[in-house]
Amino acid sequence: RNFIIVMIILLALSFVLIGCNSTRQIDRYYERLKKADSATIIIDMQVPIFGKMSMTMKMDDNKQYTSAIFDEQEEYKEVIGDTTFTYTKNGDSWIKTESQTEEDEVSTKEEFEELFNSKNYEYSKDLEKFVLKDDVNPEFLDGMQAESLTLEIDGDKCIISGEVNIEGMVMEISITIKDLNKTEILLPTVT
Repeated sequence: RNFIIVMIILLALSFVLIGCNSTRQIDRYYERLKKADSATIIIDMQVPIFGKMSMTMKMDDNKQYTSAIFDEQEEYKEVIGDTTFTYTKNGDSWIKTESQTEEDEVSTKEEFEELFNSKNYEYSKDLEKFVLKDDVNPEFLDGMQAESLTLEIDGDKCIISGEVNIEGMVMEISITIKDLNKTEILLPTVT
């Protein structure tokens, strides 16, 4: 009887360990990300000449936030029906503008779709992470092409790190996706 219990426990543990190393884990995480009402994405890049750059993007149902980076200022967006309200800072106050929502506008979650194609990865036992296959270079975020990446999933958190190519310039990148269904965006007060 004890032998049967030990065998059941060992079998259950092997299923858990196999599940952690299976590329299906990537598919499941991306499905959770697509279904999530909210999420936070932090992108850190080591850019030649400029040094380390960091950008935060947040999604909360019909609202989005993008932090300032390079010459782009921080921005909030809210989509109501076919109207997009954009909040930008002007000095110390916020300005709210209105525009028609573009039909072909890609959601932030869809911008990362190619990075979550599980067929592009294999599990490395040495690194204990998923590694981008050598012959694959997915494109994401409007023109970034992956050179080498690792992908690591821990609950609601996913960390993708490695090197990307942007218009011939190779740079280090780290993308952290976290706080699925926990991110809240409070729109700024327009004065």
